[in-house]
Amino acid sequence: MDTNYKIYITSDGFVATHLKNYFKKYLVSSIEDANIVINTIGILKEDKYTYEESHIKVVENLIPKVKNKKFIHISALGSKLNHPSRYKHTKAVAEKLIKENLVNYAIIKPSIILGEGQKLYSDLEKFKNMPIILAPKMKVAPVKIEDLIKLIEEIIKKDLTGEFELCGEIKSMKELFKEVFKKFNKNPIIIETPKIVFKILLPILLASKIMSKDEYLMIEDNICEEN
Repeated sequence: MDTNYKIYITSDGFVATHLKNYFKKYLVSSIEDANIVINTIGILKEDKYTYEESHIKVVENLIPKVKNKKFIHISALGSKLNHPSRYKHTKAVAEKLIKENLVNYAIIKPSIILGEGQKLYSDLEKFKNMPIILAPKMKVAPVKIEDLIKLIEEIIKKDLTGEFELCGEIKSMKELFKEVFKKFNKNPIIIETPKIVFKILLPILLASKIMSKDEYLMIEDNICEEN
């Protein structure tokens, strides 16, 4: 890549860690010194921060700082204004802000991203000794972290702008769960479970912190439109 690239990455999470390792020769420590800013800030479950703070406020604060820079924003597949899931709604609001206020931007909307450090692995590891696992009945199109990096590199090299959906092979969540448990050398019985069952179980899942209300609301197919 061109040695003139000066990349600033906004966080230190799962995706950001992989990006920093790959683009380490081009990283700068402050946003002011960058000509490319990659926003990786986002949360799947609210804890210290809300969705509004992590998705909308972060972008509102970044916009004036990246007006004259290349801005690459990692959003989420299935984001939609007024979606019942606040995660998906706030992701869509952030995208709208970017489109209304910036010109040189690229919004990447991946399905589930797989790689070392992915929260799904640690979440399911807690249940690796359970004989039976319930998997939400939904289709996903997981992408490897390497494929996301490849797309970001292409966007930078070709100076691409616009919105990019990113999907891999379509599979059921049950199939994905099987693949994850295989990493732990486990083979539990995995039952594909309709959303209505999770609705019935939701009070128990909420109390035990296995699932949040927003995670329940996100039980729906998560695949690219072209699929």
